[in-house]
Amino acid sequence: MQSSFRYYLLGIIFCAGYSINGWSSISEAPSQIANAQHTSDNPAQWELASETKNVAIYKRITTTGYIEVRGVTQVRNTPEAFMALLAQTALAPKWIANNQEVSVLSSQQNTRVVHSKFNAPWPLKNRDMVTKSTTYYKDNTLYIDIIDASTHYPESASFVRIRDISGQWVLSSAGNGVTIIEYRGQANPGGNIPIWLANRTLISSMSETFENIVYQLDNPPQTTQD
Repeated sequence: MQSSFRYYLLGIIFCAGYSINGWSSISEAPSQIANAQHTSDNPAQWELASETKNVAIYKRITTTGYIEVRGVTQVRNTPEAFMALLAQTALAPKWIANNQEVSVLSSQQNTRVVHSKFNAPWPLKNRDMVTKSTTYYKDNTLYIDIIDASTHYPESASFVRIRDISGQWVLSSAGNGVTIIEYRGQANPGGNIPIWLANRTLISSMSETFENIVYQLDNPPQTTQD
């Protein structure tokens, strides 16, 4: 059960396996890239939890007891390619763990409200969440801020509503056609999921999903944006 549970957890944090090109042609390790990123946080607040040749994952404890996670990777593609991946909601189950579907409730200019459904492993009840994302550029960097928007869609007896969602994607150019992708986020999965289990299993699932992002951007989908 723990394996399927960790895939499920990552899905609720993200709305976020293959042969990966990896970092062989890029000199810096993911943790070096992460340490070089300009953030408003004190780097000492983050603990390196997991690192592969493609992805560095960090964690820190929040006041709720759940961890906040930070993932960093880089791809040989553009920030716009990542935006295109997000726009193709039909592809969400291919890279967002345990996702049933993502449906757009409203979209205008740089904001979008989406309703996401997730399968949960037995005996947990399936989850859903409603999020609002705002996209903007600042200092040649693309940001996507994500907040809880539960009031935009009624709850269903078939799902447990995920709440206290906050997250941010940061996409910046490293030159030579390389984009650094960073995500930070946290959420309360609701129900009776033990905090210790949620925290322990989230790290490995986040790493795997970041690997999936690398794969998706190295193998661009051919479907039409919805």
